[in-house]
Amino acid sequence: MFVRDFTVKDITAINELLNKELGKCVEANKLKSTISNMIDDGNYKIFVAEINGNIVGFTGVHFGLAFEIDGKVMRIIALAVKEEYQHRGIGTMLIKKAEECAKENGASIVGVNSGLQRLAAHSFYENQGFFKKGYSFIKILN
Repeated sequence: MFVRDFTVKDITAINELLNKELGKCVEANKLKSTISNMIDDGNYKIFVAEINGNIVGFTGVHFGLAFEIDGKVMRIIALAVKEEYQHRGIGTMLIKKAEECAKENGASIVGVNSGLQRLAAHSFYENQGFFKKGYSFIKILN
């Protein structure tokens, strides 16, 4: 198993992980367009975990700035591992790759949001050294 940079051929596998493991409802064509925009933007990175040619997990990160933090901030915007491959260290390897990327790009902090109902994910992130800082709120604009 190894973690590598995303390539365009990984979009189908990422779409399946988003839909199945994270419960998102993302159409393949829309995801392809979104990822294309992310790549063009230059502030996003995507990494995949691969075993024997099969994508078993991925993470996507975004670099930005925050008023209260000196330097760049990297936010993990998605992380998923196929259910049958969970608890094998794959998520940890993806986090480590993201942290390496953060350091290489001058980020001083890494953040992640996780749905309130995803208690196992909360434990995972805490075991990776993350701590709860506050609540995340969203408002959908029509």
